[in-house]
Amino acid sequence: MRIPESKIAEIAAAADIVQVISNYVELKKAGKDYRGVCPFHGDKDPSLYVSPQKSIFHCFGCAVGGSVFNFIMRIENLSFVEAAKLLAQRYSVVLQLEPGSSAREDAKERLYKVLALAHSYFIQNLRAAPAAQEYLLNRGLGREWIDFLGLGFAPDSWDGFQNHLSDSSLAMRDALNAGLVRQKPSGGYYDYFRGRIMIPIRGLNGELVAFGGRAFGQGDPKYLNSPESPIFKKKNILFGLDTARDAIKKSGFIILVEGYFDQISLRIRGIQNVVAPLGTSLTTEHAKLLKRFSERVVTIFDGDEAGLRAVKRSLPIFLSEGIEPECVILTEDKDPDAAINRIGTEGFNKLIESSDSVIDFFLNQLESQYDFKGISGRNQALEECIPILRQIADSSERDYLIERFSSRIRINEERIRRAITTSTVNQFTQGGSSKKKSASTFFDFPAEERNVVRGMLIRDGFVDTVVGTGVLREIENPTLSKLAQAIIRFSEERGSFDSRPFALALDDPEMAALVASWLQPKPEEDDLRPEVDGDITIDQSLERLRLKKLLRRKSEIQEKMRKCEAGEEEYNNLARELLGIGRRLQR
Repeated sequence: MRIPESKIAEIAAAADIVQVISNYVELKKAGKDYRGVCPFHGDKDPSLYVSPQKSIFHCFGCAVGGSVFNFIMRIENLSFVEAAKLLAQRYSVVLQLEPGSSAREDAKERLYKVLALAHSYFIQNLRAAPAAQEYLLNRGLGREWIDFLGLGFAPDSWDGFQNHLSDSSLAMRDALNAGLVRQKPSGGYYDYFRGRIMIPIRGLNGELVAFGGRAFGQGDPKYLNSPESPIFKKKNILFGLDTARDAIKKSGFIILVEGYFDQISLRIRGIQNVVAPLGTSLTTEHAKLLKRFSERVVTIFDGDEAGLRAVKRSLPIFLSEGIEPECVILTEDKDPDAAINRIGTEGFNKLIESSDSVIDFFLNQLESQYDFKGISGRNQALEECIPILRQIADSSERDYLIERFSSRIRINEERIRRAITTSTVNQFTQGGSSKKKSASTFFDFPAEERNVVRGMLIRDGFVDTVVGTGVLREIENPTLSKLAQAIIRFSEERGSFDSRPFALALDDPEMAALVASWLQPKPEEDDLRPEVDGDITIDQSLERLRLKKLLRRKSEIQEKMRKCEAGEEEYNNLARELLGIGRRLQR
């Protein structure tokens, strides 16, 4: 059920945030704001701030925050819609609810139908696109596999699917809700997928719920997923799990790879127990889903710095769900697709058989970086371990990891426990049970990425500037990337961006808390204040991300040129682009 933005604003205007929170917490005036003791953790100091001007609350103790709706959601344990209904009833706002479950089911059925129509359209276009077929054949996919997997092609057309849709009984609204078309700010629509190899994404029961599009030729981003919809939530889906279930049961373990073609390449060569996230970082929901099918997970990582970062990110997620993953680190190949093409199925199976514990790999990497025999080396290694341990709630899983780290690094367990709690916010509820920190602070994010995304939130017109530079791909932190995409969607829907209605409409408690903390920061932590040249900091951060994008593209071009013959048209085109990048880097 979706509540219109205008109705959300009407409820928020009637349900004054100070008045609402005063029903649960004693608030006292503090300048323009109000302060009180936070009801969400056991601190006795007045760390909860309420801003009537910005219509947000934020606790500097446990980091929860958001709009009046988010406060009611948390304190009454309600969903966003339920919280809105409660406030509408309390403050006499007429809330016209959409029809019940039957209407929702009809809407979902229309999504499935329009996706099926799109699938047939993409398949037809692939059959009429020899170059796209040749690309797939060159990647080792025979025609029978292309048909079996249901691969397709979206031509480089702004209205191809729209024209195909007009011959059916389905409405443009259905295509919009399924993420197959986008609305133009000036009116009308355009096809979302253009010039891409199309890969169907299926739910656990095999139902088509979305598409992944791989750029064919030049294109950014390289992979593009359908936007989320009532039937498609990326965090709840693993690519290939619908077909891998039996193989997982038979083999007793799951192989986790990074991308679509990694999964497909292994599958067509006989390795069936393979799944992949949808181009996103691993989530807690993914780990829960994996555990339903097997507690043994073998992950495949690249051997570069990005692979090590992925190991660090995944470790607390797996351990929090009681999974101690194994890993294979690729040192001679860039990805599993390249590896199995080089060494074959038998060789790849031997790689899997040689998998090692991710914990051991992480500790081995630390020992190769730091000298565990000296105090300085052990302290540096400890600094690397603490952020991982802090992400795991106080539990038997964290105790186990502390014991492993203590034994290997040769640091007393009690010292590790003190380091975990030092400078960490109070993580205990009033009942005494432990909980993870609800939201992140300024300093939990990479500075350049943080400044750019926060600039999108607080600086007029900056959303369009960021989109125009094309640097969003360089935002690697999953939380910041998710927030940036949410800001862009909100801006596109409204034609402009305003942080206040955006904050009101957030139904994700963690995202709402983060936005509230960024709109109402501690002055001493806010490095984007006008008095400290915040705009200059934002612009400098955007420029660094732009340079990062150019350097990445430069490396891609140089790699492609090595595979071309000098004098070929493709080689000359790449050389011209490389020259242009060189000039831009010298500016």
